[in-house]
Amino acid sequence: MAREGLDGVNTNTIARAARVGVGTFYQHFEDKFALHRAIVQRALEGLQNSLAQAHQEADDRPLPDQVRAGVVALVGFAQAQPDLFRTTFGRSAAAARLNSKGRTAGLGLSARPLERRLRALLEEGELDPAIEPGIAARAFMDMQVRCVVHWIEDPVHEDPDALIRTITRLHPALVGQPLGGDVGLG
Repeated sequence: MAREGLDGVNTNTIARAARVGVGTFYQHFEDKFALHRAIVQRALEGLQNSLAQAHQEADDRPLPDQVRAGVVALVGFAQAQPDLFRTTFGRSAAAARLNSKGRTAGLGLSARPLERRLRALLEEGELDPAIEPGIAARAFMDMQVRCVVHWIEDPVHEDPDALIRTITRLHPALVGQPLGGDVGLG
């Protein structure tokens, strides 16, 4: 799935790669979509744990350091397990979110913790009121994951520090610092 995407595999190729019979595959999974959901769920649990640990360890540090810790954890997870990251978030991951009956599987990296943090910053006056926390959280989560996917899929990786620095700087809590005075953007 990491190499070929969900559309490039079927239960026969999966069973063959796993060195089991197709019947054995079906004893464990309803179809390739169910296998993909299991892989994604395991990846997301591991990534969420890595992110939670990074944020917990950086909790008492300045906001830019907290943001950087989360980005470092995300990039580190992708570096350590590029096939798992690619299978979870890569090109065919959007198609894989549909099960065989065409229903959305609902698996993804949650933007809720970031949204809560942005709402808290907004209430504290540390975030530009023009930024809607829910939209900013979802946009940032999607952007950072897409950037990391492109990075791991690029045969000539940019320096991981450049990737981390750039994604960190684009975090809504950092770019969304309150503006001095009324700046008419519309």
